[in-house]
Amino acid sequence: MATAVEPDVRSAQKPAQHHAIAIREKLLIVGGGMAANGLCRRLVDLGIADQYQITIFGDEKHRSYDRVNLSKFFDGKGVDDLLLSSDDWYDANKIDFLTGHFITKIDRDAKVLHDSQGRRFEYDQLVLATGSRAWMPPIEGHDSPGVFVYRTLADLEKIKAHVQRVGAEVGAVIGGGLLGLESAKVLVDLGLQTSVIEMAPGLMPRQLDNHAAARLKDHVESIGVDVHLVRRTEKIVSDGDGRLTLHFNNAEPTNVDILIVAAGVRANDQLAKRAGLAIGNRGGIVVDYRMQTCDRDIFAIGECAAFDNHIYGLVAPCYQMADVLARRLAGEKAYFLGADESAELKLLGIPVVVLGRAIGQSASCVVLSQEDEGAYRKIIMEQGRFAGAACVGHWEELPLVRDAIRCNKGLWPMQRARFEKTGSPWPTTGQLSVNDWPDTSIVCSCLSVTKVQLTDQIALGVTDVEVLAEKTRASTACGSCQSLLCELAGNSTEVSATAGTRTMMLASLAAACFLVTFLFVSPIQFAQSVQDGWRDVDVLWRSDLARQITGYTTLSLTLLGLVFSLRKRFDWFQWGSYGLWRAIHGVLGAGVLIALAVHTGFSLGANLNFILAIVFLGTAAFGSAAGIVSSMESRATGTKAMTLRLWRPRLTHLHLWLFWPLPALIAIHVFSFYWFSD
Repeated sequence: MATAVEPDVRSAQKPAQHHAIAIREKLLIVGGGMAANGLCRRLVDLGIADQYQITIFGDEKHRSYDRVNLSKFFDGKGVDDLLLSSDDWYDANKIDFLTGHFITKIDRDAKVLHDSQGRRFEYDQLVLATGSRAWMPPIEGHDSPGVFVYRTLADLEKIKAHVQRVGAEVGAVIGGGLLGLESAKVLVDLGLQTSVIEMAPGLMPRQLDNHAAARLKDHVESIGVDVHLVRRTEKIVSDGDGRLTLHFNNAEPTNVDILIVAAGVRANDQLAKRAGLAIGNRGGIVVDYRMQTCDRDIFAIGECAAFDNHIYGLVAPCYQMADVLARRLAGEKAYFLGADESAELKLLGIPVVVLGRAIGQSASCVVLSQEDEGAYRKIIMEQGRFAGAACVGHWEELPLVRDAIRCNKGLWPMQRARFEKTGSPWPTTGQLSVNDWPDTSIVCSCLSVTKVQLTDQIALGVTDVEVLAEKTRASTACGSCQSLLCELAGNSTEVSATAGTRTMMLASLAAACFLVTFLFVSPIQFAQSVQDGWRDVDVLWRSDLARQITGYTTLSLTLLGLVFSLRKRFDWFQWGSYGLWRAIHGVLGAGVLIALAVHTGFSLGANLNFILAIVFLGTAAFGSAAGIVSSMESRATGTKAMTLRLWRPRLTHLHLWLFWPLPALIAIHVFSFYWFSD
């Protein structure tokens, strides 16, 4: 722990110690918000917290709490419920958290901090995590009683007390962005008739296009909140009895009992500016990819930091900065190269999602949109690939969209047409369970925790949701993904097989046996004499009629197997379950190999016939392998399941790629048969 140094006492005056002592560096953190807590947690996770004397200076009266879920303060949650870490956790990890401490000066030459009470604290490494403050626009009367900002627990306590004291019934919020809508929810939860006042022509103007903003506005108004767009507040007048009158430049005045201003935030960079640290053009403490300022012993993370002249205002990038700094303090080579500012929120009861790039970030993007009663959905493409997406409302395939953007996957014309028609680029298969998500899918967007990170822990026996959250930190930010953790953990002890799995396995094994037979059994020989009884059998390969019957039987079974592709790829073909058709496909595949054996007598032929046989058997081989892996995958758990899931799509793709030459080869084979027949 850092120790306050009296003004007339310097560490240099202390007697020298001549015996060997392990000296821990003093790591001081100014700011007690989520970024500071994230840094400390990462240092503990990396096992190096005990190498430093860590002290956090928080200017609020509470230790680090969850600002993302601040509105839950009005849902019956107490302060303790919002705390990110308990007192016992800080004590157990020897982290000193000083609340109510205002650091007023940084003496970079002496490497000393000064607080508002005249005390000094020496440091070896200093981290600035001072966050941001609510910005109050220069509106006349903004300091009137009854006008509040929405930023801290103290702000919420003041809002609640004012509503109870004056018996408020009508409230308004200036600002239609994320904070503004969250503030509106607070007033609604307090039982007030609420209005949202926004200067822009739509809600959330920085994140949503006109259509999405209109959809959000319709929902907000449907729950009783009035939305006023393109309205600028010029003056706030208090009548002295707790009533406020809002005057606008283009509308009639409005009377309210309470006003919350949520017009944005500004980085808390004043302390750094006074210390002579570099400040960005738009504010914020300038940092490099190491989170280091222009002073090699001072770092900055979170909403106070400006990387590449950009300030990140969401919790996920702040935690990424904390992770990079923690790993660098641990001696690792870690770099911050920017962060994804995707947002997945539930505002006033409706999901609002913005992923990847926005329309204005690309001059060559192509926008696809789809709207129905449930939602407005948008996909942004660049060079035929997923680049971004947005949604207001429910989107079942959102995990797949998020993964497609992260992997920069292509979007085929058929998928584009399907999206514009149904709202999904992929065939609908009912509700998508988290267990069916790709392993690389992000389950916890706030902390970028992937499904595979969670299933790794589940494979090790971690099935308690709270322990799983503690180990991976998933759901510890906004908590919206906790149900997904429950679903994953609940399926870890007992996994039910997919319909048709047993049949698929048996058919695939049968197909594999026939493939082995083709490789090791010699071609069937013809009868050597007209009196040989075998001549009644080998007529199958001597008679043109018999060869046509067996050939067209093989072709018919192959074509029937393609019905599975209809069920898999086309929305209009929904008869029967996916598992049933997959099992039928496997059985037909085994039947094709039997028919092929009868048709060829295990002879691969020559020239083009040989090529046709090899391609045919190769297609069947990869299909058989994919069927076996698919059957095992539905029952497997842990690392075995992840390995199978890794190989199944690879085998399936090889199966499909080898199939493509078959139609041309079969057509040539049939044509040559009739061309050269007697």
